[in-house]
Amino acid sequence: MQSKILLFLLLFLGFSCSRTQDDEKHRIVLFRTIGHQLLLASGDSTSRIMPIQKTANGIYQIRFENSFEIMPDSLANITIKTLQNSNPQNQYRVSVFTCQKTEMVYGFEWSPKSTEEVTCLGRGLPENCYIVEIEVLQSGINPNMLWGAFVALLVLLLFYVVFFRKNKKDETISTENAGDFQKLGAFNYFQQTGVLVLEFQKIELSEKENKLLNLLLEKPNETVAREHLLKEIWENEGVFVISRNLDVLVSKLRKKLAGDPSVKITNSHGKGYKLEV
Repeated sequence: MQSKILLFLLLFLGFSCSRTQDDEKHRIVLFRTIGHQLLLASGDSTSRIMPIQKTANGIYQIRFENSFEIMPDSLANITIKTLQNSNPQNQYRVSVFTCQKTEMVYGFEWSPKSTEEVTCLGRGLPENCYIVEIEVLQSGINPNMLWGAFVALLVLLLFYVVFFRKNKKDETISTENAGDFQKLGAFNYFQQTGVLVLEFQKIELSEKENKLLNLLLEKPNETVAREHLLKEIWENEGVFVISRNLDVLVSKLRKKLAGDPSVKITNSHGKGYKLEV
């Protein structure tokens, strides 16, 4: 079962990585769209947009084949229109540099949640070789990815529960095949191995707990003398204990039989113990 869960986790991680790569590709497509629309706004429908370069984490550069004029209002409108349906948690910084990158000639910040207007519009940039740099300042969690992760975790939980129960059932069957058992209320009791099985739950008894239960089962619903129990469990092995040891052992066995209230060990005061079934 563990190997199957590990395989599922690997598939889930692969899915998450794939989604991240898909988001990266989508982002590059958006930035190329901005570059293309910017060229068209300047009257250039033939120049090429060079491959988008990711210069650092969250920083992308749009480079152009030829020089052209940039109108800041066109750049702002195109950027906002293209990115307005992107992740609302993101914030973008748009900077325009000359190709020599000696100075920034224009820039603004914007996010899908922003209500502020972009400033310094209408002041055209003369024809030159420009680099438009877009920096993603804050990358929030995409709601679709969050929902997908939630669904995947639910599937993982269901997967675990189903296979865990199946594994427990298989374990129970394996235990039952280990030898004969007798019914003890709702329990299947395997005397040879000292195991109680209740539905899919396997309860292991210690050596002395198993011996005590066997002695009580020899006379069900009858009181078994305290002296007899002490002798059979300890004294025959050369161990002499006080009566309190038997009381502690009975208490431990009672806890393991608690799954079926119809099976009880009662105390006959001053005499011994009785197994009621």
